[in-house]
Amino acid sequence: MPTTLPTLLAPAHTAFQAALRQPQRTQSQILQTILHDNQHSQFGQQHAFAHINTPEDYAQRVPIQSYETLAPLIARHAHGASNQLTSSPVIQFEETGGSTAGAKLIPYTAPLLTAFQHGIHAWFADLIAQRPHAFSGCLYFIISPAARSRSHTASGIPIGTGNDLNYLGSALAQRIAPQILHQPQLAQAQSPADWQIRTATLLAQSPSLSLISAWSPTLLLNIVHTLHQQQDTILRHIPDAHRRRTLAQALAPAIPRTQQIWTQLDTISCWDSHTAAAPAAQLRQLFPHAHLQGKGLLATEGITTLPFSGCLLPALTSHYYEFADEHGQIRPLHQLQHGNRYRLLLTTQGGLYRYDTQDWLLAQPSPYANIPSLHFIGRSSLNSDLVGEKLTETFAAQAIRQALAPFSGCFFLQGSTTPQPHYILWHDPAFKPSDHALAALNTALCANPQYHYAQQIGQLGNLTAHPHPQLLAYASQHARSRVLGTQKIPLLLPPIAKAA
Repeated sequence: MPTTLPTLLAPAHTAFQAALRQPQRTQSQILQTILHDNQHSQFGQQHAFAHINTPEDYAQRVPIQSYETLAPLIARHAHGASNQLTSSPVIQFEETGGSTAGAKLIPYTAPLLTAFQHGIHAWFADLIAQRPHAFSGCLYFIISPAARSRSHTASGIPIGTGNDLNYLGSALAQRIAPQILHQPQLAQAQSPADWQIRTATLLAQSPSLSLISAWSPTLLLNIVHTLHQQQDTILRHIPDAHRRRTLAQALAPAIPRTQQIWTQLDTISCWDSHTAAAPAAQLRQLFPHAHLQGKGLLATEGITTLPFSGCLLPALTSHYYEFADEHGQIRPLHQLQHGNRYRLLLTTQGGLYRYDTQDWLLAQPSPYANIPSLHFIGRSSLNSDLVGEKLTETFAAQAIRQALAPFSGCFFLQGSTTPQPHYILWHDPAFKPSDHALAALNTALCANPQYHYAQQIGQLGNLTAHPHPQLLAYASQHARSRVLGTQKIPLLLPPIAKAA
């Protein structure tokens, strides 16, 4: 008799609950395991991992790291060297945005994938407990970019997982694979528009859909929009006549009747905070019959929080976490104070040690003693992230210099969430940007793989340009310092809800 999903996930659920009762001990054990397993790596030898016995020793011996400080060792891994950041071999790289160059490679090891699985299994187990019908039908997951082909480093190490089920572990993947609506036809799309239609068609012909898991809520909004706007094309590809009639009736109104399309849909999991709050609210209106679960903070670099017992709890069985408060004081997980903001430092099984993620979290009460609910509230000031693109000011400045070097004047880049997420180039009224100049700037921004992908699938709209009659005054509102003599006006401005 096949193992039930709750039975399969029970060990992870039990382990996570035990960890919640002993957060300090759990975190210390994870740190010691990471240090022991990597003590003979180049980084481990340089920082005397073998002689670190406590979290306090670790903080003293290992400085806070950025991607730039780790990049030389990551590059050596990419060129085929072993034992640089980790003793375990790098089995793949994942690509993410955020560096000066627009893209960065994050090394993945088998222990890192296992750490991801610990968190995902605990999340799934709790979701089944809270929402028993979420896994009753077909499941739709998007983890890695569907429009991105898999490539390799110069030494042949894959870039990209190739199979999103790897994040789940073999046993869980095999158990739910028959339910997953991520079929080969999606990879056969010839363009982003084609991908949208294929995806909308796949979901439309799946009346038993019970769970949708995406990252940005704009992804699902765009799919439903495509289904509504391209219904004539899509309906021709629905073989069942009864299903076609049902869809035609549900898609006839100006706002699709999603409950009629997916009667069994129980849960939608996606981001619902920060810049995702507005599109998540739109999803709640569009899917009034489904529970929208705010997704935790899971990045390419590692998993930080997961939905559990109605909170966003730290994935304390996955990695080791430290937190810098607004004064720069470093605190362990069990010493966080409710109501305070903290910047996350992440130590993983993939070679990131005391890695400054630039993610800011707000600690709020949870049902568990010494364990706060951690809510993502943004990244360090000079970053912009509307739908997961993670643009940095240094990268945006480089793109502007590259594309607009022939032109004089001031330029500022700012994200906007309306009418859909997109970027605005603010400029002096005297400057008249040509279509060629805007295209060149957009091409330069597409060096960031997340920005490029978000545009490909329609999550990010086209770059626009707008003059501002008081450009410097508008931009200076976002400067850190209010003392004019010390103001450094940021080139990358915080997102706005609508154009000024």
